[in-house]
Amino acid sequence: MPLSRESRELIAAMLLASEHDAMWPGRLEKQLRWDPSLLIFAALFEGHAGQVTVKELALSLYERLPDRLARSASGLDAPVSVLAQNPQTLASYVKLGRRFAKLSIDRWLPIAESWLGLTGPPLPAAWRASWPTIADPEGTAIERDPASSLPGVTVWPPPEPPDFRPGVLDLAVLARRIDRVADWERRFGAAVELAKRAALQQFAYGLSHEINNPLANISTRCQFLLRDEPDTARRQSLQRIIDQSMRAHEMIADLMFYARPPQPQLGEVELREVLRSVIAQSQDSVRGRGLELMLAADAQPLVVLADRSMLIEAVRALVRNAIDAIGCDGRVLLSCRVDPRTERPRQALVTVCDSGPGLSDMAAAHAFDPYFSGREAGRGLGVGLCRVVSIAALHRGEVSLSSGPAGCTASLRIPLGA
Repeated sequence: MPLSRESRELIAAMLLASEHDAMWPGRLEKQLRWDPSLLIFAALFEGHAGQVTVKELALSLYERLPDRLARSASGLDAPVSVLAQNPQTLASYVKLGRRFAKLSIDRWLPIAESWLGLTGPPLPAAWRASWPTIADPEGTAIERDPASSLPGVTVWPPPEPPDFRPGVLDLAVLARRIDRVADWERRFGAAVELAKRAALQQFAYGLSHEINNPLANISTRCQFLLRDEPDTARRQSLQRIIDQSMRAHEMIADLMFYARPPQPQLGEVELREVLRSVIAQSQDSVRGRGLELMLAADAQPLVVLADRSMLIEAVRALVRNAIDAIGCDGRVLLSCRVDPRTERPRQALVTVCDSGPGLSDMAAAHAFDPYFSGREAGRGLGVGLCRVVSIAALHRGEVSLSSGPAGCTASLRIPLGA
């Protein structure tokens, strides 16, 4: 069955829109009240049962139309050749459109057989018996007679009847092209990510062999000198060398982990104990900076099946990011609880909230990209959050960041009983 030119243009605009917009269902709802062909398609193709309103049809059609068109051989519109080769059929559609326009919407489906029969075989009685009934309580205030000029009444549709002449806009082809482009983008993104990991793996292995050995020698010799060094200033200098050597080693370890993450060694892990351990390990980094690390957790133990060392590494990376974001004089709050927003599967929610300046637009967009760092040069390789993402994925979980005018919250979700 053909669509009107207006319906084709509206659906094409919906398919080409880059983002969902609240205006589309409303515009589609108006179009359903005007184009009998579109309403019949929406009511029958989706298999609605019982009573359905025009607004519900519009929402359902908006949510599922692109997928339906992209996977349908003929799409929603009649082939152009059917109408182009048979002007009498086109004239019949025009007459039917004018007839339907004079009827209330609840009467469209009972006589839809005359519409469908113009381009199709006779309809089985069993199918006709399963058709829904259409209710339109919100359309009672819409005057369907264009000649009416009652004050305060919105006139819809416009005076012209639907234009069912065949057009060059093939919705099925358009949707399939959009679906194909989206698939290409997904594949391209996956290929880029695979190439990044391959390059990073090669780079990390080179660093591990060429740099880790000198770092180990530097750290060992400094520790040896530190044991017998009586001068306080020299002891502090030696300890600083040791700390920086370990920091460089940890950055290489982050690269290695992101490039080729190991399989987790699963066991029962109590999350409150993990958070306490991270807070204890992070005390040295906040000492003298006016920073406070706090724990807020449920009274009941929260146990997950996970790799304890990996979870500690993930939470420690989030805490380190929070500390770096604050700088001095602030607070980092760690918490864990059962995520109230998820039921199946139930998830444990670990959050790290800081009182820092929040995320910039660029940092929010690229926070999980490898090599990206929101800090100044020389403060890291930008793979810390990538490591957290890898750990979450190994536990069938996810990581997210949310930021306001001040402060940022990092959320780590892991399924309970993973």
